[in-house]
Parts: sequence; structure tokens; C-alpha cells
Amino acid sequence: MSHAQLDFVHVDEPSDGDPDATQFSFDSVLAKSRVTVASTLEHQPAGLRSAALKAGIKYADTLDFMVVTMPAPGPAAGVFTRNRSCSPAVTLDRAHLADGTAQTLVVISKNANVFTPTAMDDTRAIVNGVAKRLGVRDLDVITSATGVIGVSLPMKKVEAAIAQLPGALRDGLHPDVASAILTTDRGPKVASARFGEVVLAGMAKGAGMIEPNMATMLVYFFTNLNVPSERLSALVKRAVDATFNAISVDTDTSTSDSLVVFSTGAVPTTPDAERDLEACLTAMCLKLARDVVYQAEGATKLIEARVHGTDNDVDAKAMAKQIINSPLMKAAVFGADPNWGRVVMAIGKPGPGREALLDPASIRIEINGSLLFDRGAAVPLDLGAVSASIRDRKKTTIDVSVGGGKGSATVWGCDLTYEYVKVNAEYTT
Repeated sequence: MSHAQLDFVHVDEPSDGDPDATQFSFDSVLAKSRVTVASTLEHQPAGLRSAALKAGIKYADTLDFMVVTMPAPGPAAGVFTRNRSCSPAVTLDRAHLADGTAQTLVVISKNANVFTPTAMDDTRAIVNGVAKRLGVRDLDVITSATGVIGVSLPMKKVEAAIAQLPGALRDGLHPDVASAILTTDRGPKVASARFGEVVLAGMAKGAGMIEPNMATMLVYFFTNLNVPSERLSALVKRAVDATFNAISVDTDTSTSDSLVVFSTGAVPTTPDAERDLEACLTAMCLKLARDVVYQAEGATKLIEARVHGTDNDVDAKAMAKQIINSPLMKAAVFGADPNWGRVVMAIGKPGPGREALLDPASIRIEINGSLLFDRGAAVPLDLGAVSASIRDRKKTTIDVSVGGGKGSATVWGCDLTYEYVKVNAEYTT
């Protein structure tokens, strides 16, 4: 389960918890040392080619179309949104990954291509057009679109961008590609690492409509390790469950959530290499997931909620999610208000399998290491000092113990600010 998966990862935080200065690493068998994840794309598989273009999907002078392609089809695996209004790209990608291989990725931003009369036809036209221009199989093309729902794609502009292929492709995975997938993000989110002959590089987008459910926003990884697709799929799901499935910005699950791992297959696999790949993928997913919530629309603070003492990890994760999803709790963190009563409210919310009353005598609540409630009674202390710790730190930690069970989980969210309301009140206007 998720808590054990995080044992792969070492997290080195500065005193103020600044997520931008936090380092993530893992112990590599192949490298025989601890490997630190880079916040760049300096490590990447050989043979990748990529392009980032200004197609004019919504704005004239913004990167909004990207392609990454490999020399040949290789192992691939992905997880996708469970939203029942999912995009046609998600439907098509699930079908294309059924054989466990992929070669090319194409992403359009600033338009989700969801719930329009021609959404599926447009998606197929994009896949077919890219496949034809690059000389690859339709079934080996993975595609995503992100942005406003219900607005038809300007297909003439999309077709003009596709017509620039393959000439627009450059050797390597370029930083502009990570910029081309963004919408309301504050900036690109990337990571990479090398361990022995194996490399892994990744990028993510996501800032709002974030409550993943067996998926994430848009996230793509590229490696050179030739892991059979069924094993690649299993390790991807484990890494995602512990990281992207443990974050939330606003409880809203996107129609387009997708995470896909592509491999060039250039390096033969071994058990040690696969173990390292899973550790590295988990570390990168944790970094990128935390980047998503810290850089969310209007966010000023990362919230880390930990719950211990439940009957199992699933219950702990559900309870921790209730804390980070509470608008009152998120607003309290924004206002540096150490109101532990809002934690009590959040962990006690009803739901399936959550009918039993919580016993105050079993509850302990800490915020930023200060014990505020201890087994039935509030703890006398200087709340002003706790408030100052919330105000002065870029990360707020809420630690809750609810009993003597062995279940535990850690999840991440962000505060709720005036800016979040402003961005989303004016999203299409």
C-alpha cells in the first residue's frame, strides 16, 4: 500500500519546508549509491525527438502543441481518469495501450476536446495525422488534450501544426515540450535521474481540477529500460497510488487525467534494474505530485496530512484526504489559523464504511509539531506561536492519531486562497 511504497524515497526538506528547495532521492542498487532526482531534463533516453509549437489553439503566441517520438515502438503503460465524462483521448489511449507498446506522444493544451459534437472524430484525426507524418502506426500514438471543456478544437490550426512534422522535430526531450502542455500552471514541472545505464525523465501539468482517482493530471515519463509491459504497468500503478493518488487541490477529478510511461527498450532489464526503476519512478512521482499541489491555482502553502492508528491504510488515506479536501481546513491554513476543531470536523465526516463514532480519548492532533489536542482535551499552549509557524513556513504538517491500529497514510494538498476563486470564477471569460 501507499505508505510502504514511500519507503523507497528519501525527502530532504529545508527548515521552512519550501517544496521548491526540497530534494528527493533513492538508494540505487545499480549505481551503488543514493541518487538524487534532478529538477531538469538533463538525464533522458537516447533517440528521443521532440517538438513544441505555437498552433494558436486559444492564444496566438503560446506553446500549445507538442510531440515526442521514439525510434521504434517500446514497452508502455498508463493509468487514466475514472471520471465518467472522460475525454475521447483517454478512451483511445486505453485502447492503444492494450498491446503494451507505444512510440509517439502528442499533446494539445488550452482545449480539453471534451463534450463537443466532433470530439472523437477530431481525436482520431490528430492521431491519424501525426502517425502518417511520422511514419508510425496509429495504435502506437498516445494523445492528450487539456484546457476548457465543451469548445471545439480549431482543427485547421491543429492540422497546420501537424503539417510541420517531422521537420519541426529536434533531437532530445526539450524543456519547451514541458511548457507546451501547461494551462493555468505557474510553470513547467520536470524531473530526471540516471542510475547505471538506466535513465528516467518526466514532466507534469496540473494546477486545478485536481483529485486524481487511479490517475493524475497529465504526466509523462520516458525511460530506456526494457521492462515487459505487464510488469511496467504494475510498478506504475504502485508508484501512482502512493503519490498522485494521494494529492488533491479541489476534490474535482479531471476528464482528461493521464499518466503514461514510455520506454525505448534500449537497456536489457534485470530484477535490480526494475527495483531501481520503481524507486526512481516513485521518487519522481512524489516530487511532481507535490509540485502540482504547491503550484496549484492561487496556492501559497503545501499541506501534508498524516493519519495513523486506523484499522488499515485505506481508511487512513480516506481520512487524510478528508483533511486536505476540507475548504474550512484549507482556508485556515491560508489564514495561519491553528483551528484544530476543523481537523476534528474533517476526520469525522460521514461516508461509506464510516458510521462508527470517533472516540475523543483516542485522538491526538499536531500541527507543525505542536500538540494541540491530546486524547480527550485541548493542550494549553501559545496558539500565536503555532499560527506564526504556519504563516512563516511554506509547508504545513497536520499529524493525526486516531487509535491503536496499524493503518497509516500521508497525503498532500494546498491552501484555499482568494486567487483560486478569482482564477476559476473567470476561467472561460
